[in-house]
Amino acid sequence: MYKPLCYKSRGFIFFPIDKIPRKRIVMKTLGVRKKTFAGDMISRMYDYYFDGAVDFKKEYKRFYSKEFDSLEDFIEEHYNIEREKAKIYASGHYAMKNCDRRSLDRNVETLNYDEDFKMLFAEAIGGIEDEDPDGFYYE
Repeated sequence: MYKPLCYKSRGFIFFPIDKIPRKRIVMKTLGVRKKTFAGDMISRMYDYYFDGAVDFKKEYKRFYSKEFDSLEDFIEEHYNIEREKAKIYASGHYAMKNCDRRSLDRNVETLNYDEDFKMLFAEAIGGIEDEDPDGFYYE
Protein backbone atom coordinates (compact mmCIF):
# COMPACT_ATOMS: atom_id res chain seq x y z
CA MET A 1 0.00 0.00 0.00
CA TYR A 2 1.17 3.50 -0.89
CA LYS A 3 1.97 5.70 2.12
CA PRO A 4 2.48 9.41 1.40
CA LEU A 5 5.39 11.30 2.92
CA CYS A 6 3.58 14.61 3.53
CA TYR A 7 0.42 15.20 5.51
CA LYS A 8 -1.67 18.34 5.13
CA SER A 9 -3.91 19.18 8.06
CA ARG A 10 -5.80 22.40 8.86
CA GLY A 11 -3.66 24.40 6.43
CA PHE A 12 -0.35 23.05 7.72
CA ILE A 13 1.84 20.54 5.92
CA PHE A 14 3.99 18.11 7.93
CA PHE A 15 6.86 16.24 6.28
CA PRO A 16 10.07 14.34 7.12
CA ILE A 17 12.96 16.63 6.20
CA ASP A 18 15.41 13.91 5.28
CA LYS A 19 13.03 12.08 2.90
CA ILE A 20 11.80 14.99 0.76
CA PRO A 21 13.85 15.24 -2.44
CA ARG A 22 15.65 18.48 -3.29
CA LYS A 23 14.06 20.91 -5.72
CA ARG A 24 16.45 20.05 -8.56
CA ILE A 25 15.65 16.33 -8.17
CA VAL A 26 11.90 17.04 -8.33
CA MET A 27 12.41 19.17 -11.44
CA LYS A 28 14.52 16.46 -13.05
CA THR A 29 11.92 13.79 -12.16
CA LEU A 30 9.19 15.85 -13.80
CA GLY A 31 11.39 16.64 -16.80
CA VAL A 32 11.33 20.44 -16.55
CA ARG A 33 14.17 22.94 -16.87
CA LYS A 34 14.99 26.06 -14.90
CA LYS A 35 13.82 29.42 -16.28
CA THR A 36 10.94 27.91 -18.23
CA PHE A 37 7.26 28.32 -17.48
CA ALA A 38 6.92 24.75 -16.19
CA GLY A 39 10.15 25.03 -14.23
CA ASP A 40 8.98 28.24 -12.56
CA MET A 41 5.64 26.66 -11.63
CA ILE A 42 7.31 23.59 -10.08
CA SER A 43 9.84 25.79 -8.30
CA ARG A 44 7.13 28.06 -6.85
CA MET A 45 5.03 25.10 -5.77
CA TYR A 46 8.03 23.41 -4.12
CA ASP A 47 8.96 26.63 -2.30
CA TYR A 48 5.34 27.13 -1.22
CA TYR A 49 5.23 23.74 0.48
CA PHE A 50 8.79 23.35 1.81
CA ASP A 51 10.77 26.62 1.90
CA GLY A 52 10.94 28.23 5.33
CA ALA A 53 9.45 25.27 7.19
CA VAL A 54 9.86 24.94 10.95
CA ASP A 55 12.23 22.11 11.85
CA PHE A 56 10.83 20.73 15.12
CA LYS A 57 14.13 19.34 16.47
CA LYS A 58 16.19 22.38 15.56
CA GLU A 59 13.71 24.83 17.05
CA TYR A 60 13.33 22.76 20.20
CA LYS A 61 17.09 22.51 20.79
CA ARG A 62 17.72 26.14 19.94
CA PHE A 63 14.94 27.89 21.84
CA TYR A 64 12.73 25.63 23.94
CA SER A 65 14.83 22.84 25.48
CA LYS A 66 14.77 24.51 28.91
CA GLU A 67 11.05 25.26 28.81
CA PHE A 68 9.76 21.81 27.76
CA ASP A 69 10.84 18.41 29.09
CA SER A 70 10.87 16.65 25.73
CA LEU A 71 10.46 17.24 22.02
CA GLU A 72 7.11 15.49 22.15
CA ASP A 73 5.84 17.86 24.86
CA PHE A 74 7.12 20.83 22.88
CA ILE A 75 5.26 19.80 19.71
CA GLU A 76 2.08 19.02 21.60
CA GLU A 77 1.94 22.12 23.78
CA HIS A 78 3.62 24.79 21.66
CA TYR A 79 1.93 23.92 18.35
CA ASN A 80 -1.27 22.44 19.83
CA ILE A 81 -0.93 19.10 18.01
CA GLU A 82 -2.61 15.93 19.28
CA ARG A 83 -0.46 13.64 21.45
CA GLU A 84 -0.47 10.71 18.98
CA LYS A 85 0.72 12.87 16.09
CA ALA A 86 3.24 14.63 18.32
CA LYS A 87 4.78 11.23 19.11
CA ILE A 88 5.15 10.50 15.39
CA TYR A 89 6.69 13.91 14.66
CA ALA A 90 9.06 13.64 17.62
CA SER A 91 10.24 10.16 16.62
CA GLY A 92 11.40 11.29 13.16
CA HIS A 93 13.01 14.41 11.77
CA TYR A 94 9.83 16.31 10.84
CA ALA A 95 9.11 19.88 9.83
CA MET A 96 5.95 21.95 9.49
CA LYS A 97 4.97 24.68 7.04
CA ASN A 98 1.96 26.97 7.20
CA CYS A 99 0.02 26.68 3.92
CA ASP A 100 -3.30 28.21 4.94
CA ARG A 101 -5.25 31.11 3.47
CA ARG A 102 -3.20 33.73 5.28
CA SER A 103 0.15 32.61 3.87
CA LEU A 104 1.95 34.97 1.50
CA ASP A 105 2.04 32.92 -1.70
CA ARG A 106 -1.55 31.70 -1.64
CA ASN A 107 -1.91 32.03 -5.43
CA VAL A 108 0.22 28.90 -5.86
CA GLU A 109 -2.61 26.98 -4.23
CA THR A 110 -4.74 27.71 -7.33
CA LEU A 111 -2.45 25.35 -9.25
CA ASN A 112 -3.90 22.54 -7.15
CA TYR A 113 -7.21 22.85 -9.02
CA ASP A 114 -5.58 21.03 -11.93
CA GLU A 115 -5.78 17.43 -10.69
CA ASP A 116 -3.17 16.09 -13.14
CA PHE A 117 -0.61 18.71 -12.14
CA LYS A 118 -1.38 18.15 -8.47
CA MET A 119 -0.90 14.39 -8.78
CA LEU A 120 2.36 14.72 -10.76
CA PHE A 121 3.85 17.04 -8.16
CA ALA A 122 2.66 14.85 -5.29
CA GLU A 123 4.18 11.72 -6.87
CA ALA A 124 7.49 13.53 -7.52
CA ILE A 125 7.90 14.45 -3.84
CA GLY A 126 6.61 11.17 -2.44
CA GLY A 127 2.93 11.93 -1.97
CA ILE A 128 0.76 14.43 -0.11
CA GLU A 129 -2.23 13.31 1.92
CA ASP A 130 -4.72 16.10 2.54
CA GLU A 131 -7.30 15.69 5.30
CA ASP A 132 -9.63 17.96 3.31
CA PRO A 133 -9.13 17.41 -0.44
CA ASP A 134 -11.58 20.22 -1.30
CA GLY A 135 -9.24 22.78 0.21
CA PHE A 136 -11.89 24.31 2.46
CA TYR A 137 -10.73 24.62 6.05
CA TYR A 138 -13.32 25.58 8.61
CA GLU A 139 -12.22 27.68 11.55
